[in-house]
This record gives sequence, structure tokens and C-alpha cells, in this order.
Amino acid sequence: MTAGRGESAELAEAVGRLLLVGFEGRDMAEVEDLLTAVRPAGLIFFARNYPGEGGPEALRLLIDGARRLADSSRPLLVAIDHEGGPVQRLPAPYTRLPAARACQDLNEAERLAAVGARELAATGFNFNLAPVLDVPDGPEAFIGERGFSDDPGRVAAWGKALLAAYGRAGLLGAAKHFPGLGPARLDPHEELPVIRASRERLSEVDFQPYRELGPDLAAVMTSHALYPALDPRRPATLSPVVADLLKRDLGFGGALLTDDMEMGAITRNYDLGEAAVTAVAAGHDLVLVCRRRDNIEKVRQALGAAVRGGLLTSSRLADAFRRTENLTARLAAMAAPGETRAGWFKTLISQGRTE
Repeated sequence: MTAGRGESAELAEAVGRLLLVGFEGRDMAEVEDLLTAVRPAGLIFFARNYPGEGGPEALRLLIDGARRLADSSRPLLVAIDHEGGPVQRLPAPYTRLPAARACQDLNEAERLAAVGARELAATGFNFNLAPVLDVPDGPEAFIGERGFSDDPGRVAAWGKALLAAYGRAGLLGAAKHFPGLGPARLDPHEELPVIRASRERLSEVDFQPYRELGPDLAAVMTSHALYPALDPRRPATLSPVVADLLKRDLGFGGALLTDDMEMGAITRNYDLGEAAVTAVAAGHDLVLVCRRRDNIEKVRQALGAAVRGGLLTSSRLADAFRRTENLTARLAAMAAPGETRAGWFKTLISQGRTE
């Protein structure tokens, strides 16, 4: 999708604003290509993007360079999954955080979340794709130690504490994975889970943390799972029923994100481009494509065609843009002062020197 193929600058801008994208390596040229050609709402970082030399200083330089290249009219979302336990992308000297299930003291969980949040903010991140609000259903639950408790009230209290810790450091959080992966047995990275929980179980258990947190939620990520009690034909990622349930019935006013569209639950069952279009049409405001440049291009092409053809309506696009603009407005209001972040970064670097 290039201007030479008839695409207007306005169309490229519109499509880019629907995307949160990842990249393969550690090369600034790769980041520059994404920011100039794709113009995404944000970037997401993984362990593979951590510099081989230079540690946090090199990572901060990469993020600072990305910000300078991004569209100055809208702040760049710089995202990462920093849950702790099995999902932590950054090595030492970043503090190793425990899995959610391993720290049951809410005060200590909040303290550790605050440490991690300060380290992220100091490096240049502003969006942590956490906390996990899934309520595990038994020891065989896929979510495992990433789930804090099988008590939805405790999950809500824990999620509220973590989001507060993120906010004090100037980070947004994204609660996940609505409507809930607690009952799932299959891993959506590989397969599409079918969650046969009743609507009553989902409402009384899995929805409860989202219902209780309400206005504290700036962003929510859905799950790549099928819930026959809610929508027997479409997984949550592609379901307007699920999006309406969250946005209308539960009063969620923030931005709705897909999980990574390159996961097996999607790629083994759907065309990637068509799935991205369906996700946005269903009510998602940001589509995640977390690694391959060719897949990002497939999604861009499909979204562009859907915008041109009217499949993605002007009202749906306006709603998506409004919700993502509200995210960046929140960031502007909560950002920690530069001197404070510099102090946090100095602490992070000193940890590396003492190890």
C-alpha cells in the first residue's frame, strides 16, 4: 500500500492509526520503515528486540529514535508485555518480577508492579499490556500462574492495585483477556480454544473484574477464543456481540485491542487480512500484528480496501480514533516529569553495575 499505487496520504494515516505493530530485530532501519511506511499508532517490543550490546541505554536510544520519527501530531504508543513470571521480555538489570499467582500479598504485588513500571517508564515505554484479569478455572487452566486467583473479587482488587502502580509511573495498562481465558485449556498461541462456560459463569466470574474496575480501565485486550454461550460462530476477536457486551453492557469507554493476530488461533482458522477487518468492524480499536513485516502489509492492504469500500464505516473509524486519542490524552496527563524518569533510569543502571 504505497502512494504510487494510488493510496492517499489520508488513507494511509487512517489505516496506520488502527495498528499496533512489532518488528523482527534490533535495527533502527526496521523501525524507521515501520514508522514512515505504516505510520502505526504504536510499537510493541519483545525479548528479541532487546539490544545485544548496550543494555537499557541502547534500548532507550532505540525508543527515543522511534519517537522522533513518529508523527508528531499523535504520541507514539510504546508497548510491552511486562506481567512478570513467564511473561517478562526484559533481562537484568530489569527487576525480575514474580508470576501473578506467586505473590498473593496485595501490598507487595503493588510495590513490585511499581518497581517494574518505573523501570519501563524510565526506558521510554508508556503502555504495559497487563494486568491479566483472567480467573483460572482449576489447575489445568491454560493461563496457569499468570492468573492471580480463582476469586474474581481478589482478581479485581489486584488488578486495581497494579493499574494504580502503572499510572503513578506514567504508564497505561491494558487488562486482558476479555471475556476471560480462565476456563481455557488450549493455548491460543497454537489453537483456538472453545470455552463452553455458561453465560451465568461468565457473567458471575469472568466479567466481574471488568465490571468492578470500570473507569479505571483505559484499555482492554480480548481473547482469541470462542464462547458459544455468547457467540456460537465467532471468536471474541471477531465478534461484535463480545465488543458490544464490553462497551455497552459493562460501560467500558476505553480502547479495545486484539491480541496478536499472528497467533495460531487466528492464522490456522482465518485469513489474516479478513480477520483484521472483521475485528475492527466488530468494535476493536487497535489491531496487533506483532512480528512479520509481510503480515503487517497483508493487514494494511485489507484494512485499506475495507476503508475504501465502506466496509469499515466512517462512524466505526471515528469511534476507534476517538478511543485511541483518549489513550494518548491520558498519557499526557499522567506522564512523570523528565527529571523523575532520569532518576529512575539512574537507579536501573546502577542495579546492573552491582550484579
